Amino acid sequence: MKKNVLALSIAAMVGGLGFAGAASAALSVNESGTGHILMVPYYTAQNGNMTVFHLTNTDTVHGKAVKVRFRGASNSDDVLDFQVFMSPGDVWTAAVTADASGLAQLVTADNTCTLPRISAGTPVKFVTDRLAKSDWTATDKAAQTREGYVEILNMADIPENANGDKGLFKAIKHVNGVAPCTSAILNQTLSVSGVGPAATNLSLGSNTNPDLTIPTGGLTGSWYVMNVAQTTTFSGATPAIVASGATRNVFSHQKTGGALLETADPLMVGGAIPAQHYDVPDLSTPYEAATTTAAAQAEELTSAIARTSVINQYATDTSISAKTDWVFSMPTRRYTIAANYAAGAVNQVVGNVTGTSLAGGTVTLPGTTPAYRFINNNVAVANNIFRTASNTTVNNAGQICVEAQSQTFYDREERFQEDGAIFSPGTISRTQLCGEVSVLAFSADNSALAASVARQNVAAPYTNGWGVVNFNAPTPLLGAAFLKLTNPEAAPGTSGTYGITWPHAYR
Repeated sequence: MKKNVLALSIAAMVGGLGFAGAASAALSVNESGTGHILMVPYYTAQNGNMTVFHLTNTDTVHGKAVKVRFRGASNSDDVLDFQVFMSPGDVWTAAVTADASGLAQLVTADNTCTLPRISAGTPVKFVTDRLAKSDWTATDKAAQTREGYVEILNMADIPENANGDKGLFKAIKHVNGVAPCTSAILNQTLSVSGVGPAATNLSLGSNTNPDLTIPTGGLTGSWYVMNVAQTTTFSGATPAIVASGATRNVFSHQKTGGALLETADPLMVGGAIPAQHYDVPDLSTPYEAATTTAAAQAEELTSAIARTSVINQYATDTSISAKTDWVFSMPTRRYTIAANYAAGAVNQVVGNVTGTSLAGGTVTLPGTTPAYRFINNNVAVANNIFRTASNTTVNNAGQICVEAQSQTFYDREERFQEDGAIFSPGTISRTQLCGEVSVLAFSADNSALAASVARQNVAAPYTNGWGVVNFNAPTPLLGAAFLKLTNPEAAPGTSGTYGITWPHAYR
C-alpha cells in the first residue's frame, strides 16, 4: 500500500496510544495531573539535546518544600539533588544541557528559592561521586550524567504564619515577582529540629509556629526535549503519585550526615553506600502515615506502576527519515536490586539484604567475594521481576538486565511476527531492559533521541507498525515512544524536522 510523503506523515502522527492508569490500595498514579510525588521518566543532554522542566505548585495557599533528584540511566545513581522552596502558585523551570566536557549541567533563569542557591544563568555541574565503577574514565562518567530520570517529592508544606521576618513562608514568598530567598532563614533548615520518622510540624530556629508541615501535594509538571540545531522537540507530562491517606512530613536536611529517614535502597541498607541526609527522602521513604517501612512504600509504589505488557507504535520509513525510540523507565527498580560497583561486574554475584538498618558493612556472600547485585529481600512485591537472581543478568557495561517473555510486532496491514525481531549487534531475539532507563531504537544507525547509555538497536520486521512486549512478572515502568521524522519537500530555509511523543499503553 503506497502512500505519499504527506500521507506517511499523517499516518505516523495519528493513532497515538495513551496511558492507562494504574493504582494500588494506598498510592495511585495520576498520569498527567497533580500529586505528592512526580516522576520525569527520561531526561537527555545527548548530541545537542536540552531537556527542560516546568514544576508548578497548584496550591495557592501553602508553599512547598520540594526535593529534586536526578538519577543516571545505568543504575539510578544520584547525579544531582537539591531542594526547591516554592511559594503558593509558583512555577520553577530549569534545563539540563551538556557542558564543553560533556558533563550534564543544570541552568535556570528562575528566581524561585533553592538550597543550595542556584543563581539565575549560572550552570550547576552534575556530580559524579556516586559513579564509582572502576573502569569508568572521567569521560565515561560524564556520559553517565547525560541520560536518566528525575524524581520530585513534596517533602513538606510551608504555611503562612505570624513569625514576621523569621518565617520561612515570608522568605520564599514572591514580592512584585521576586522571591527574597533570605539566606539566613533558608540555612536554618540545615539544622531544623525534629527531623525523623515521627516528625509532623517543624519549626526553624526559636520559632514557635511551624515552618514545615505535613505535605498536601498539588504538584504538577511537564517536560520537553529540544534540539535547536535539528529543530526537533518532544514533550510530555510528569506522571504524579497521589497519596490517598494521611501523609508524613518527610523533610530532610540538604547536607551530609547520617540519614534519619528510612530508605529501601539495598546499597544503603546493606552499608555499601553510607546514607546521607540528602539521600532521603527518596521514592521508598514511607510517605503515608499508614506505611510503616521503606520496604512497604517501595512495594506499594512498585505495584502502582507494575505492567505485564507494554504497547506502542513505531515508524522507520526512509522516505521521511523516520526513527523511533521506545523508552522504558523503571524508577522503583533501585529499591529491589542495585549494582554495587565496588564488587566489579565480572563477579556478577548476588547478595540478599535483610533488615531495615542503614548501618553495617558491605554485604558479602560466604567467603570474601563481594556481591555485585544487591537484592532487598524486604521488598516483597508478589512476582516482582527483579526480586530473584535468576530473572536478572549483568551486561558488559555493568548494567542489570531483565528479559521480556515475548514480543510481537505488527505492520499496519494486520501482518505480524512473534519474537522475530533481532536486537543488534548480536542475536538477542527478545527484548532486554538493561539499566534503569532502557532505550530500544528502531533504527539501523542512530536513535531519535541520540540515546547511548542504555540503548539497543532494533531491526523490526516491518517498516511501520506497532508492537507489544510481554513480561512474565509485573515490571514497574513508565515511558513513551519518540518518533523523529523529516519532510524532504520542505522549502529551503524552512524547518522540516518533527518530533512526536506517543505515551506507552499498558495491559
